[in-house]
Amino acid sequence: MTTRETDDNHARFPHEHLKSSCLASYFLQISQNLVKASLDGMTDIEITAVLGTKLLEAGVNISTIEIACDVVDPEVELHRVRWHQNTVNTGNTNLSVDVFPHMLEEDITVLRLNAETGRFASALQGRDTDAIAFANHLEPDVTIGFFDDVMSLFATEQPGGFKPSDIDLLHLVTPVFALALGARLNAAAARTLLQTYLGSNAATAMLDGRVGLGEVEEIRAIVLFCDLVDFTHMTEMLDAQSLISDLNLFFETVTRPLSRAGGQVSGYVGDGVVMFFPIPDPANERALCATAVNAALEGLKALDVLNASSSRDKNPQLRARVGIDIGEVVHGNIGSAGRFSFTIIGSPVNRAARLQVLAKDLGAELLMTSDLAGKAGVRCNTFGNHALRGFDNPVDVVGFGNSTGFSK
Repeated sequence: MTTRETDDNHARFPHEHLKSSCLASYFLQISQNLVKASLDGMTDIEITAVLGTKLLEAGVNISTIEIACDVVDPEVELHRVRWHQNTVNTGNTNLSVDVFPHMLEEDITVLRLNAETGRFASALQGRDTDAIAFANHLEPDVTIGFFDDVMSLFATEQPGGFKPSDIDLLHLVTPVFALALGARLNAAAARTLLQTYLGSNAATAMLDGRVGLGEVEEIRAIVLFCDLVDFTHMTEMLDAQSLISDLNLFFETVTRPLSRAGGQVSGYVGDGVVMFFPIPDPANERALCATAVNAALEGLKALDVLNASSSRDKNPQLRARVGIDIGEVVHGNIGSAGRFSFTIIGSPVNRAARLQVLAKDLGAELLMTSDLAGKAGVRCNTFGNHALRGFDNPVDVVGFGNSTGFSK
């Protein structure tokens, strides 16, 4: 995006040279504080508070700072921050955001807001006498995704508005502020993206430098394989958008209690999801087994509640089959040099998948080995001794549900 400064007579271009040692000193002090705040890992609200506080110390009568910028986050479209000199860390509130879209649309980098500017004079609130807004652009090479502008608005209650020296200082410090805030938000965006696509543990491993092919570790874990019942029929009766919406709703409903209990998504396989609970301490194994089984049952109950709601009257029922097992798995980067995934593999993953398939034949909702059920301390139905495809030794299978209405 190419931007320009407004032709408004009240907007001042930054001086080519610092005209006073005082201005230079304030600029240096504020810049150092902003950089330090970003390096120290302060939040975006705290960094904005540093800017406001230091501007006040420099004699700039700032009453309010408003910030808006795009952010790479699946749950947030526009990131907003508001700081007021009499309020600590106010965070997201109602902002003068109509000013910012106008600046982007018109390619304006600086816009003065007061009674003489007309259209945006109403943005001044309370006892504000003057305001000035800046659009600082960050090039794609220094950002993640479409986060490329930091919009900032500074308001004052000072009679007569901002002094020329105030505006000169704001011209100088806003690019430094945009860079400090951008570094903080980009780091948060990177972590959010990794956690969204890989899960919390995998994201942490990636950020810790475990990014090479073959970077794996052996861990003990409880593994769950959950599959959507009757998905093939759903693909024939629903349009593509409805199918994806139902599939996403299914995944969200069934995985939410598992994630809340500490389970992590290893990956999605078509209409199925593989989750696992790492067992870092053998002393906690029984408790984690109980947690995993109960969370899986909670997911199944959540689907029942969803299916009973009026919103599903004309939609297919969303039901699941679950297989659970426990054992040693390999966790890490697996694939080829051009493309690999952070995932888990091992016998427990395969047994959980086989148990999920067996649930269809036995009319069950959830199956596990009797060994796992014993560790979890749960009472459930006995389904007999069964050979699982690919495994030499049959296993005693127990579980929940005895419905004959399931089909695949």
